[in-house]
Amino acid sequence: MTRAALFFAILTVLLNGGGQLLLRQAALSGAEPTRPLTLLASGWFLSGVGSYGVSVLTWLHVLRDTPLSIATPFIAIVYVAVPLVSRPLFGDVISLRMALGMFLVVAGVTLVGSETWE
Repeated sequence: MTRAALFFAILTVLLNGGGQLLLRQAALSGAEPTRPLTLLASGWFLSGVGSYGVSVLTWLHVLRDTPLSIATPFIAIVYVAVPLVSRPLFGDVISLRMALGMFLVVAGVTLVGSETWE
């Protein structure tokens, strides 16, 4: 994985995770999927969708030069970052089981990512 691809992979994780957090805030702020006008009136919702959209573009940049077998595990970092950030932002609970799962995700990404630099 090139340094540019690594940069864009990290940027993709930040944008994707940020999009999830923005959409959570939109949902807590009254945006309802069954009432489309509430979605269009929500800056949180529009920002979340925009963040997802840009993450697709940055991900395409990663995939130009990086095999899926190496690139895809980076997306798993979102499964760790989002709960860690949502705890202080939204009061979400991280159970012992979830913490263990997050540890395993980090271990797996580290294991797969270590092949990248050999």
